[in-house]
Amino acid sequence: MNDWQDYNLAKHGNRSAWNRVVDLHASHLTRLAVMLTGSPDLAQDVVQEVMVELFRNPPKHQDGSLKGWLTTVTYHTALKMKKRLQRWSTIGEIDPPDTNPQPLDSLIRGERDRAMFNIIQALDEVYREVFVLRFYGEKSLQDISAVLAIPLGTVKSRLFNGAKQIRKQMKDRGLT
Repeated sequence: MNDWQDYNLAKHGNRSAWNRVVDLHASHLTRLAVMLTGSPDLAQDVVQEVMVELFRNPPKHQDGSLKGWLTTVTYHTALKMKKRLQRWSTIGEIDPPDTNPQPLDSLIRGERDRAMFNIIQALDEVYREVFVLRFYGEKSLQDISAVLAIPLGTVKSRLFNGAKQIRKQMKDRGLT
């Protein structure tokens, strides 16, 4: 059974189908939302809002993948909620969620992940949004172009320049 079939069953009240849809997509959408908002708590709110949106304003067609539709809605919802929150307060540097590291390897990996998170969050927004959509949202370059309403060449340029800045920051911080 694919995710559209589960979605259609869930739409008609099938709770196990709804649970499958959520289980299949929630962690991916949460990671994307954390990268876009910088806040694990806000990311949870974003994902919850996206799941409500899935039923409030269902997709007009089922030609593409449900994951693609959810990723696009997550992107727009995260930016909208982040902007709304910034009107109320200034967000400081926020650590990514801790994944309960216990052995030394996990601790080192966690430090590296936090450093990468901070590097990505420090990028200018135009580079960060393209980078996050490509590598965390798993969007194609053409999809990013459509979502952001910018030319494909601009997407490629921003991705290249963002990656260049990330590599420099990684080198400066000894992460390479």
